[in-house]
Formats: sequence, structure tokens, C-alpha cells
Amino acid sequence: MMTQDFKKDFFVLLSLFDAKKAFAFSRYNDGEALILSNQKVGCKGEWEYNPKKNLSFRADLRKSLQATDPRFFYGVPSWDTSPEMHQAVLRYIQAPLSQITFAALFANANHDLFLKEFHPRIKNWPYEIFFIGNSKLNPQSIRKVTGAKEILPIYGNCIRFWDKNKKEILAQLDWMATRSDHSLFLIAAGPLGKILIHALWEISPKNTYLDIGSALDPLLFGKDTRAYHKDAQNRSLVLQWAPRGDSN
Repeated sequence: MMTQDFKKDFFVLLSLFDAKKAFAFSRYNDGEALILSNQKVGCKGEWEYNPKKNLSFRADLRKSLQATDPRFFYGVPSWDTSPEMHQAVLRYIQAPLSQITFAALFANANHDLFLKEFHPRIKNWPYEIFFIGNSKLNPQSIRKVTGAKEILPIYGNCIRFWDKNKKEILAQLDWMATRSDHSLFLIAAGPLGKILIHALWEISPKNTYLDIGSALDPLLFGKDTRAYHKDAQNRSLVLQWAPRGDSN
């Protein structure tokens, strides 16, 4: 299914989306790789992982890499930009290579494609749309940009939020994922989003779960939040997979 070609895999995912067949796409980038390696890491003003206090979160993140259903796809750090991070995530994935692609599939040289091809399709999804993301986002903006009717806000540090509210969050996910089939879930919740997508898939594999990360940030926040939103060189970067023999 996935070919580990930056452009081709984008259109593979787009074709799955067009077919309205349930699937999950969960992206693990450098932050998640460092958490899996139990190193201190964070995203300023959004979240922070402490190796001494958050090992339970790391365990849940590792478990989220154990899906083997052929409809569950993983994105990993690009080998050509982060070879160590690339391997750090790959070592925990149990799915075959045909279910693995780039974590940055919606960024860099694919970001304009995402806005042109994916965004209109998201807004025109014929079934229910749910959004899970930063509580700082304006609900009206979320509904306008995505068409979501229901929003699950993630408050403060997503790692601490999960550790303190795990049972309540899982109960809410259960209600959201089982009330109907063919729903679309858009997840932009940092490292917690990967845990949530895996949990949602285990609750109901009849929906589509898409880890959009920061791909819609310019529209949702009304400003650029990542380098690939504004930097021409970053935005033109076509990522490459590992050379033969350097990946699984």
C-alpha cells in the first residue's frame, strides 16, 4: 500500500480518504521519538515530557505503535533529516512496511497539496466530523475550517492532561466513536494524539482517524506556527526514505 515515496504516499492516503473506507493515520515525529527514548523534550507553550515523572505516558505511547490492522498506517520521522529518530520509532512498530510512511506527509513539499486536495474533502465529508485538539483554539474557527460539529478540547500540557484524566478521556472517546459509523476524526493533540488514535481505533475501527497535526494551523489560528508554513526552502523539501538496508 505505502511505497515510502513522499509524493506517491500522499496520494495513496488521499485515495483511501476518497473511498470513504475506514482507516487510521497516526504520525510520530521527533518529539515522539525522544519520548520513546525517554529523553526530556517539549514544545514551547504546548507540552513537556519529563523522563522521571511521565514514564506511564511513554508506555502508552509505545503501546500505540502495536496496531497491525492493515487499515492502520503509521508515519515516522524522515531518515534524511533524523536517521536516529527514524530508527527510534521504527523499532517499536509491529506493522509491515506497507503500512508505514512519512510523519511529515502533510508538511514540507506536500503542504500545498494538503491544503488544495485534503482540506476541501475534509469540509465535504458526508458524515459526522469530530475535532480533538488544543483548547486555545476558537471553537467557531474549528467549525468553520473543518466542519466539525463536536470538539474535544485538550487542556494545558497534553501529557499531564492524559495522566490526570485518562479514564474520563477514554469514556468520552467511547461515546464519540460508537454513536455512529463512518465518522471522521481530526486529531491535532501533539504526542497525546497518537495514543488517542490508537484508543479510538480499538473502540471502533469503522471510522476514519486522521492525525492532521499542525497542517491546518494557519487557518485555525490565523497565523503560521511552523517553519514549513512560511519558509520557502522548508516548504519545497521533498523528504527521502532510508537507503536500502538502513531501515526495515
